Amino acid sequence: MYIGAQRRQVLTAQCLIVIVMMSNMNQISDWSPWGERHNERARYQFSSFLKDCGISGYKGQRILEIGSGNGDFLQLCHEMGMSPSGLEVLENYYNDTRDAYPHLDCRLYDGREAPFGDNTFDYIVSFQVLEHVSCLPVTLGECVRILKPGGIMYHVIPNYQSFYEGHYKIIWLPFLTKGTGRAYLKALGRYTPYYETLNLVKPGTLKRLLSRQKKKLEIISYGRREFIDKFNPEQISKTHNKLLKRVLQLIYYLPVIKKAILHGIALSDLYYPLTLIAKKRAD
Repeated sequence: MYIGAQRRQVLTAQCLIVIVMMSNMNQISDWSPWGERHNERARYQFSSFLKDCGISGYKGQRILEIGSGNGDFLQLCHEMGMSPSGLEVLENYYNDTRDAYPHLDCRLYDGREAPFGDNTFDYIVSFQVLEHVSCLPVTLGECVRILKPGGIMYHVIPNYQSFYEGHYKIIWLPFLTKGTGRAYLKALGRYTPYYETLNLVKPGTLKRLLSRQKKKLEIISYGRREFIDKFNPEQISKTHNKLLKRVLQLIYYLPVIKKAILHGIALSDLYYPLTLIAKKRAD
């Protein structure tokens, strides 16, 4: 009985950590499109990209953002000395970027074949975008095609094997499929047709799709290490619930407990988000 209670407590703590970290990231992603906070989001994305991929010498290198939105990330890359390009499927975002940053290379994209030649980019990135693409296998295949040998792709994606759904801001169940997820949302009274546009990407989804590219790609990470590294006081400080914040601080400052909980989440593939980092093999 005591062991069972311990396991339930650990699982509860794991769920809390995942939900809090996802909610904190949503606080960044919900900012208004043109305000200072959105620029801060771009800076966070850029610094995470560099740190997670171990990149230092990037000036002059070509980078592509898939789903470039309002262009803030592209503009930051430009200011940092990179040569950025962006693909955007939504015409209103594309027009906003052209108006705000007319010097940037941003292209309206049909979601299928990328309008670039083979081996064009040193880096390809996306942030919370691949769950929206019309055909995930095609998008990943295009990334491999236009990435230079030795180049790195970096995709941050919601993990639908986790405990939270960020678009609806609800508790999610890791075992839900597209069909049972639809029924779950309807039972909660939260279903909208928007759900049908989502790809429920899980670690197994990426592993299965990328197994087709194993001769061309070296997989560096699916996000386990990055999840563990980002459980830190800065993330905890963004938690608004005082009691929950104290619990998380206690977990953080008790290394044995923290290690067990975080590694349990990672090994169970319950971590958030997925952070796909892959390097294209030399020809």
